[in-house]
Amino acid sequence: MGPTIILDKSALQSLPQRAVYELSTYFYTNITPVVLMEILADLRLDGKDMDRCRAIVSDMAHKVIPVDAATNVHFQPLCILDLLGGKVKMDRRAIVGGGQQVTSADGRKAFVVGVQPENEAVLRWLHGNFSEADLEFAANWRKTIEAANLEVEKRKLPRPMKPIKSLPELRGFVDTMLSHPDCQVDLLEHLMQLLRLQGDIRDCVRSRWRNNNHTSIKGFAPYAHHCLRVQLLFCFGISSGLLGTRNSNIVDVEYLYYTPFCRVFSSGDKFLQRMASLVLADDQSFVCRDDLRQTLDEVAVRREAASSVSAASPVQNPPVEPDENSLIQALWKKHHGRFVPQANREPVSRERSEQIMKELRPIMEAMNKASRERPHQRRFPV
Repeated sequence: MGPTIILDKSALQSLPQRAVYELSTYFYTNITPVVLMEILADLRLDGKDMDRCRAIVSDMAHKVIPVDAATNVHFQPLCILDLLGGKVKMDRRAIVGGGQQVTSADGRKAFVVGVQPENEAVLRWLHGNFSEADLEFAANWRKTIEAANLEVEKRKLPRPMKPIKSLPELRGFVDTMLSHPDCQVDLLEHLMQLLRLQGDIRDCVRSRWRNNNHTSIKGFAPYAHHCLRVQLLFCFGISSGLLGTRNSNIVDVEYLYYTPFCRVFSSGDKFLQRMASLVLADDQSFVCRDDLRQTLDEVAVRREAASSVSAASPVQNPPVEPDENSLIQALWKKHHGRFVPQANREPVSRERSEQIMKELRPIMEAMNKASRERPHQRRFPV
């Protein structure tokens, strides 16, 4: 399993199918809810040609389910969990919902994640199966985005006393505000308003803040603090004229709420590239969509060529791996310390395979029992 990567829709859309295979070979893909919503919204891309729209969404669905992938929990319930004192791990791995701990007959424990509602939806889209709820969601999504007007909102946003003239100045201004002791309570209230928290939840958050003598949102709820920071960078970036007011930016900024759950973030959007430079930490990497597509496609082309040669020759060629100076190897070395070949895996002997299955059988039986008892999950999108 390679570095965890998040791709926005533009990056995912740019990949040919053969490059998607390479993506799943060398990276673990964190599928964000926002990319699924953007994909589904294409059902209403052209109201006159529904067959074309269905084909577009179906094609994207094929790219969303690589072998090594999981859908991250939506940022809003994670923020609420964080604010109420639950632990949200920001260790550059996807946070997956719906898991269940099981115990086998011999006492061993395992954590089971069934088919996620999001993945069930993608499987439907892949086969061209769209529900009325899908169509309604797509129509409402596009209507909401088209009705937004960031130019109007820009005029309503507060501006700093001193003009902000560069992205580093923007980052410094926001970080100073977020760390100022006198701003913490007001910022907490602002955050709860952004999350549209109900009154009883707000009261619980305020009570936890007071009873534990918290003085910093970052210490109080680190993940919620991250989302608030992204939102403030966005708002003050717009009001200062450093960031554009394209309507789609309202959607694009949501990708950055999930960056604590990845090592690598890839996009072809200039707005997201500028924002990522403010949000990503030193142990993370931004990769331009075109660079990612090129490096993955190069490996795919070489693999196809090697496969053709192998089919015509009895001599076994060595497995194809990315070049030593490739972007893929560079990302592995930065985030894992070294590159581990993924195409040259030792075959498992029949004896070892039977031993593995014998060891797993009690756990698989416990998993099957838990699956039968698990309550029905809601469909995606809600």
